[in-house]
Amino acid sequence: MKIKLFVWIAVVFSCNLWNAQTSCNCKEVLQKIILKIESEYPGFDTKTKDKLLYETLKKNTLTSSDNVKNDEACLDVLKSYTGFFKDRHIWVLPNQVSQAVPKPEINTKPLDINLKKFIKDIQKQKDEFEGIWKNDDYEIGVKKINDKEYVGFIIKADPKYWKPNEIKFRLFSDGSYEYYSQDHSIQKGKYKMYDNTLLSFNEIKINFVKQLPHPALSATEIESKISEINGTYIKKISPKTVMIRLQYFSYSFVDKIEKLLKDNKKTLEEAEFWIIDVRGNGGGTDNAYRNILPYIMTNSIRKLGVEYLASPTLIQTSENYLKGIMKDSIKNKEEIINLKTRIAQLKNRPGEYVNHNQSKVAVDSVFPAAKSPVQIVILADNHTGSAAENFLLSAKQSKKVKIMGTPSSGVLDYANAMFFDYGCNDYKLLMPTYRSFRLPDYPIDNIGVQPDIYLDESVKDWVYFAVGYLEN
Repeated sequence: MKIKLFVWIAVVFSCNLWNAQTSCNCKEVLQKIILKIESEYPGFDTKTKDKLLYETLKKNTLTSSDNVKNDEACLDVLKSYTGFFKDRHIWVLPNQVSQAVPKPEINTKPLDINLKKFIKDIQKQKDEFEGIWKNDDYEIGVKKINDKEYVGFIIKADPKYWKPNEIKFRLFSDGSYEYYSQDHSIQKGKYKMYDNTLLSFNEIKINFVKQLPHPALSATEIESKISEINGTYIKKISPKTVMIRLQYFSYSFVDKIEKLLKDNKKTLEEAEFWIIDVRGNGGGTDNAYRNILPYIMTNSIRKLGVEYLASPTLIQTSENYLKGIMKDSIKNKEEIINLKTRIAQLKNRPGEYVNHNQSKVAVDSVFPAAKSPVQIVILADNHTGSAAENFLLSAKQSKKVKIMGTPSSGVLDYANAMFFDYGCNDYKLLMPTYRSFRLPDYPIDNIGVQPDIYLDESVKDWVYFAVGYLEN
């Protein structure tokens, strides 16, 4: 059963909604969010069976909102209400449109530098940071300002947002950085240099490759290193065992994972054992792991489906998305037909739960790869969530797979989150739109997918333990 996720689509189309709303005081925001959750959250009835407890929490939270003095305090009040549901697919976030911070233009003002002289000078010295750096969006010059600071200045970038010589980032001697986004707002974190070739900004997952002086790594080595930095790589760790590290299942990694498997096909097919490491994988889309299944499954996959709450927000977001894909009606013909059917089903049953499929259960046939490992261990921890938990549930049905580690995160019962318009532009409300047919008999939320082999805190090196389990 294939479930199409619209999270990123909802983010795109929510922008027009937020710009059209008005500002509200904290109590008004809370009242509107309460109304929205009570009417459009798929888990509301199940999670408020103790009516006295819920009504008491709601009353106390509304009372506390009367004395709120600032945005930060209001956010705490809103989170105390949404936290009642213990659903990590419900988020309340500050809306940057309404709470915009003035651009720190003084931090990005152009650097007084002669580019030709700079390029000539950097080829004479051996400073590991000074030089020309590039990624898909920027060409940057990095210059040492003093013993405690380097600056990265624009050489080439989108002229709508950047002028030559404007400062793009600052690197400090303590390993911290200031990075200026497209709107020149500031982001902070830690940076790291790899092999005198790659400059990585950890928190924002942005990498730059040195162009001048000549990088120490080859193009192939650079590509491999970037994959490793991004937590998506394949490594042979013994003559018999290969490890596949998959830290992300987000949409941007679907093609990367597919290419990774294709480029390493020979290595994967020749390995007797696999370790698939999905620790820290917070999920994304089920499409990210589709090409792995033929290698690890021994049989078809039985899946329980979901039912969507036909809310005004889900209908509106689906219609907005439909308008977008209609621009290429030939390429998206099948998806357009399917989405029109879904929208019609939702409109015919407003406020009710809709199963878009004919059955609650589906069986996905998986055709095994010609060559595959004899046995697989999947490493998972309490930060493995959402789509990555779907992967665990599928893999557990294979006769040659063992899940090893700790219970997963437990965020799978209510999903397909999107932004909900509630009438105020002070904060954003993100909520799930469906509930699983596993409920109430087999809940995952706040419980997690259980490992076949639990690794307690005395096991320090999980990979080493897994190799021993597989090979001995």
